[in-house]
Amino acid sequence: MAGVAAVVVIVVAALLFIRIFFPFSPESMLKIMSDRADLEVRNVHYREVENDGTKWEIRAKKASYLKKENQVLFEAVGVKLFSPNGRIIELAGDKGQFDTVTKDMKLFGKVIFFSESGEQFITDDLQYDGAEQRLHTAGSVVMETPRIMIQGTGMSFSLKDRVFILLSEVHARIQ
Repeated sequence: MAGVAAVVVIVVAALLFIRIFFPFSPESMLKIMSDRADLEVRNVHYREVENDGTKWEIRAKKASYLKKENQVLFEAVGVKLFSPNGRIIELAGDKGQFDTVTKDMKLFGKVIFFSESGEQFITDDLQYDGAEQRLHTAGSVVMETPRIMIQGTGMSFSLKDRVFILLSEVHARIQ
């Protein structure tokens, strides 16, 4: 019994010592916001369903929410977009920017997207227009399938109509 009492006294003394010589406040312990973002989160998994049946699934290593700008900034981002007709488009990029009002998204860095029919597209930046449900870029694009490789500059891909357009400097190789 005396041993337990001695341990309790030592623990209380240690806590008082730490509190006196190393003061802290809850604000310093719980600072979760950066000076720029309203909220920063690591290992993000976000899902959203739109009125038209479109679904978003976003995974990222880090997300920063900027409430005043209606923006979410992502690092190491992967996106699955489920259209109302059941089609799935997968996107991945080094960085991303999502507008929470318009549902527009921009991906930067090495951007890759896959269609469910097996095409792989590679570009440096890609934008998604939420109102038109269209992916587009002004940069160079490489599209690959097991048999075909097509390169071009500028691209538009409508998720509604499944229409893919390369705008200029188009070169194709078919095996």
